[in-house]
Amino acid sequence: MKKTFSLLLALGLALSLTACGNDPASDIPWETDDGGGTEATENEANTTENEANTTEDTSARLLDEADTASSAVTLYYFDGETVTSRTCYTTDREDELLETLNVSVTLAEDADLSEWEAPCYGLWTCDGEGYDLTLAYYDGLWLDRDGNVWAGEADFSACWDELEGEDEDGTLSVLNFPNAGYLAPVNSLFLAVSDTADESGISTMPLEMIMTVLDVTDGVVTVLIDNQSGYEMSYGEYFSLETEQDGEWYVLPPQGTLEFDDIAYILQDMEQAEETCDLTAYGALPAGHYRIVKDDMTAEFWLDENGALTNAG
Repeated sequence: MKKTFSLLLALGLALSLTACGNDPASDIPWETDDGGGTEATENEANTTENEANTTEDTSARLLDEADTASSAVTLYYFDGETVTSRTCYTTDREDELLETLNVSVTLAEDADLSEWEAPCYGLWTCDGEGYDLTLAYYDGLWLDRDGNVWAGEADFSACWDELEGEDEDGTLSVLNFPNAGYLAPVNSLFLAVSDTADESGISTMPLEMIMTVLDVTDGVVTVLIDNQSGYEMSYGEYFSLETEQDGEWYVLPPQGTLEFDDIAYILQDMEQAEETCDLTAYGALPAGHYRIVKDDMTAEFWLDENGALTNAG
């Protein structure tokens, strides 16, 4: 009786599996009648989904995050020498302006910022979280606040004309142009001539107040300030970065925001102090000749292609 029951149970299980279509052989894709159609269909579906995700990730409307209810909208125009801005504060007009400019864009392939020319346009407003939303535009290309380049035609010229007379400021420099920090290191058009020294090249700080670069590590410069002036001196946290091109010094705009505490450090006569200047807001700097400027003191240094301190020059 035990043997008969076991045989019947085995037959029942086999019939049940066959009826449910769970033949083990059917799980082997290369032995199915349709040549693996089920797996092929799944792979095709995954490929289609991935392509859709890729398309979604490389297209955008860059002004979707703008919050006109709590922020003004400023347009910039750079003619190659000066930067002019026009600002709109009326929410309805801001919305109309952004609706015109908020075109669909796609990530640009092989975008070369060194080829940007004047005239070009910029835009500033804030997003819903209160952060700056900045864009630069030239000949169908957009440069966003993260340094990404997008392609999409927009009529900035018409919008600029529309804001004629709206809180206009024609005293700005290229340092005020949106996202110039990404353009300046590779395009001399976006460099501002330094006014640190007078015509004779002599700094206004006493020559006995000397600053030298000791180290550059991971974008942070360590400087030594040496007070040999005969007097008690003070200096602050603020600094700027300049680069030398063909014998001329130019101010580099940062890619991000530089923030400094409003504090004065006292340095007694014959004393020294080490300070750090974080250059990470300037992004990856190309090899070249630079100088830190702090309270009219300057400290020159050279960087190699890896961003390390070098004795070149």
